[in-house]
This record gives sequence, structure tokens and C-alpha cells, in this order.
Amino acid sequence: MHYPALRKDESALAPLSHSCGAEPATTGRGRTIDVVWCNDPRQVSLAQRHTPRLGIATALAAAQSACERGRMVNGLLHLIGFSTFTYFALEFARERVERLFLHEAFIPGTYRGDYVRERYHDVDARTIAARQGQLPLVWDLQQLRTLPGETAQGGTSEEKLDGFIRTMRDDGMRSGLMFGMSIPGTRLHAFMSFTGQRRSRDWITSTTLEQALTIGLSVHTIAAAQLTAAARERTSDDLTAFERELLLGIAEGASDKEIGRRLDTSPHNVDYHLRKLRKRFGVANRTELTYLTSKLELI
Repeated sequence: MHYPALRKDESALAPLSHSCGAEPATTGRGRTIDVVWCNDPRQVSLAQRHTPRLGIATALAAAQSACERGRMVNGLLHLIGFSTFTYFALEFARERVERLFLHEAFIPGTYRGDYVRERYHDVDARTIAARQGQLPLVWDLQQLRTLPGETAQGGTSEEKLDGFIRTMRDDGMRSGLMFGMSIPGTRLHAFMSFTGQRRSRDWITSTTLEQALTIGLSVHTIAAAQLTAAARERTSDDLTAFERELLLGIAEGASDKEIGRRLDTSPHNVDYHLRKLRKRFGVANRTELTYLTSKLELI
């Protein structure tokens, strides 16, 4: 796959700050979730740069700023016929969305408006299809109305779906493809979305799909680290000192009675809080809870 030299595009993203921030959001069902904005570091860490990569991933790793990475990706998009690329992630607990993570370097201006403000990820069936399917989802607006209407929140609003479709059309996102990948050691599922202005998805050939996959996976190798760090930071912040001691106790193989004696509480209270933690982390038993929290580096 050959990529001609890219010129700097004045319409590319402006330089970004270099931290992660979250803002509370209320879904259509009244449940508050966090929308977490993850900013790209000025340079990829030394450890990441030394990881063997090829092609686009090498160029992205060598870039000096988020702005430069954005320009690279935007230039490649236009070469293969797309107008926007978006990299984001949803954090799930038992099929329920807990947080929306957005990567600043790879979020087009259109997504910074209504898509985030109106929480359209609640009714965006592309994420469900891309997460559950074995192949990338190739779509157009007409097809979006025929995709399954239920979301991870348990249902959908016809009015909200109409608003989502209208926003996509007004922003020139009329066709495209999306694919997703879980991020090991987290409850995150990352999504790579490519959109174009053509009304029908028929223009997206197997060659176009191959090129888009190359771009998306290259971004993923660079950007997943920021999402992972942000997810771990927020999950860690959510735990109380009592909950951390519970997790340490089960990691050591202690019984509820032994943990209760250590924490000066009853075995019943230990069991109650462990059930809450299993529900929060979306796992079925102690073993899974210990494994996941260890992978998340919480204990």
C-alpha cells in the first residue's frame, strides 16, 4: 500500500493541550456518565517509540505533536475518499455504558458538537454492530435506520434517533465504515469510524476497506495507551480505601470472615460490598474480579 507524501493542511486540527479531562453527562434515561477527553501527548513515550512498527504507525509515533498526527491522518483519509476519522472508546460494565472516552487528536469538529452534547452514542447502532460483528460495518444513513434499535442502555428513543440521523446528514456523514477492538486489561472497547459524504455505501470497495483498516489499526497502536491510562486513573479514583482492602483480601485468597476481621466489619458486609464491586466491574465471581482489577493495576 503506497502513500504519497502528505502536505500540511491548514484546515487540520489546531494544537491541543496535553492532559485528560472529564465532564459529567446525563443520558436520555437520566443516568449520569462521564465523557472523558483524552489529549494526545506531545510525543509518544520512549517505550512506545521503541516498539517495532511499520508504515503509518511509524510515522505517527515519530510525530512531534497531536496536531501533526491529526494532519497525517486527515491527509490519508482524503486519499482514500473519506472526510472524517474518529477514534473513541466506550467503557462497559455488563453491557451498560459507563463512560465515553474521546481522543482529542482524532475527533473531528463535528463530533465535538451534537454527537457528544446529545449523547448520540446511546442510539448509535453502529457501535453495537461493530462491537458484536466479526467484520467492519459498512453503512449509509438509509441502512442505519434498519440496524437493531436496542442499545447497551436497553432501548432507544425514536426522537433521539431522528436527531442523530439528521445531525449525521447535516454534518456530511452520509456513509462510511466502523470497526471496534477491545483494549486488553480494561473494560474499554475502542471504535474507529470513517465517514464520507456520498449517500450510498456502494463506493466503499474491498481496497478502500483494506486501506481504512491500515489507518485505523495504526492509530489504535498509538492512541490506545492514552485511553487505557485515563480509564485506569478514573477507576482507581472511584475506589475507596475500604474497597481496595477488600480487593487485596480476595487477591490473597482470604475468606469473607478473614477480610471482615481485618477491616473490623462483618462477613455479611464484606459479601455485600464484594457483590457491588462485581456488579460495577461487570464480572461474575471473585476470580474474575481479582483478575480484572489486577489487570487494571488497581491492586
